[in-house]
Amino acid sequence: MSITSHNHQLLRISGICLIGLLALAGCNRSSLNAVKFQVLPGLNQPVRVSSGDADAAEPAIAATPDGSVYVAWVNHGPTTQADVMIARFDANGQMQGSPVRVNSQPGAATAWRGDPPTVAVAPDQTVYVGWTARAGSEAHHATDLYLSSSNDHGRTFAAQVKVNDDIKPAVHGMHSLAIGNNGRVYMAWLDERNITPMPMKETKMDPSTKAHHMDSNRELYFAASTDGGRTFTRNERVATDVCPCCKTAMAIKNDGRLFVSWRQVLPGDLRHIAVASSIDQGKTFTPPKIVSDDQWMIAGCPVSGSSLSLDNEGNLRVLWYSEGKNGETGLYWTESKDNGLSFGPRVLVAGGSTRGTPVLAGADKNIAAVWQGTENKIAKVITTGFSSDPPRSISQFVIASGELPAAAQTREHLFVAYIAKDEQRQNVWIISAARGSLQAPGQE
Repeated sequence: MSITSHNHQLLRISGICLIGLLALAGCNRSSLNAVKFQVLPGLNQPVRVSSGDADAAEPAIAATPDGSVYVAWVNHGPTTQADVMIARFDANGQMQGSPVRVNSQPGAATAWRGDPPTVAVAPDQTVYVGWTARAGSEAHHATDLYLSSSNDHGRTFAAQVKVNDDIKPAVHGMHSLAIGNNGRVYMAWLDERNITPMPMKETKMDPSTKAHHMDSNRELYFAASTDGGRTFTRNERVATDVCPCCKTAMAIKNDGRLFVSWRQVLPGDLRHIAVASSIDQGKTFTPPKIVSDDQWMIAGCPVSGSSLSLDNEGNLRVLWYSEGKNGETGLYWTESKDNGLSFGPRVLVAGGSTRGTPVLAGADKNIAAVWQGTENKIAKVITTGFSSDPPRSISQFVIASGELPAAAQTREHLFVAYIAKDEQRQNVWIISAARGSLQAPGQE
């Protein structure tokens, strides 16, 4: 990207992740370009979320029980300065008030396209935003993970709280955020506190590139808060040998069982989605379960994690991207009916190459998948509705020309936040459509 702060972050991942990105860019098997997309019916007019006076990126979105949504994103300055912003939209997609800066110190935040901020709304309507900030000298590229909370619908935020409890500068990112029915706050992230950086190595991927800092695999860490995010438990390690640039995901059942997902690096450079669960608020986790044996062997990071959701019966759904030799390149979906101990056969949601982490939205039998694809070499925000019982999907629809979507469903609408660029800047936009427009055939 052209923004200086983005370049700073991309340099941090330019080794193993760049190799992964180059591999993805060159892979166009069963390309989405060959798909005849339809425009999603019932789309409302898009609304610009960001102000237009800064380069805006990394959107995140969360829905509330009353049908309104919060959109968080990052405004990037001309140097390495960045601010996490948030805005509230009513059930009709109209902005309520003005956007608010989340981080208390101006310019202290940091983000890149693989690690956006997170946003979630508690049962008592408290709004939580997870985000990262620079830590130590820029030479170390270290970051700390923070949580901010608002009790007045996002108009003001309390003092930010540091989540990671290590002292030595290290990278903490690719985080996820979830809130239980009891208000307990959970955060998971990738951590390099115990990782020895890999030495500079020559790469043959690009003749113009002389050397990259190769990222080592990271570890998955977790912490919880029982007091509304004012304090957090001791950080606990959940997994090792985790793909360093693939985002984590979490989901919580009504009975309090917590699920966490990540991309595991297996022997032979296989990179597969894994899931573990906890029934004691994160004190202990089950052994990780590989969701699908995709046989995706890649000596680099795909920068694509999984998305989790739970249906009304408590079944766990997983959506992810694979280019493995076991099957077609594309997005896949599966579910577990035994709390993540086993998973059913995977189902192809959409064939072709995608970019970023796909999004899975919906808590009933009708689900929406949202992702970034391409049409005629132009980045598009794509969606499809599909039913879990029986597994089937309908046509793929274009939502907008844009990148890196975040999505949430309310009872009435599917809301999607995304990035769109013009000749001057890039901005974050939000668009919505009636949920009925995505119903699978025969479903009501």
